[in-house]
Amino acid sequence: MTAIDRQEEIRRRAYWIWEEEGAPAGEDLRHWSMAEAEFEASNEGAGGANVAAETPVVEISTGNEPARKKIKSTEGP
Repeated sequence: MTAIDRQEEIRRRAYWIWEEEGAPAGEDLRHWSMAEAEFEASNEGAGGANVAAETPVVEISTGNEPARKKIKSTEGP
């Protein structure tokens, strides 16, 4: 992964975090730091190599019943 690809991934995640928090002004550095930490953690086990993303669990609804949101259990806080 090139430095430009890395920066683009972090930028996209930081933007998503910003939107999720309601687009607050003046929090750009905190959002960038959070996104960068997540990126580094996701690549930690591969020695910095690009780690294949897990396939998300998807449930299709027929419209008769609402789809249930499935949450994958994680370790840690």
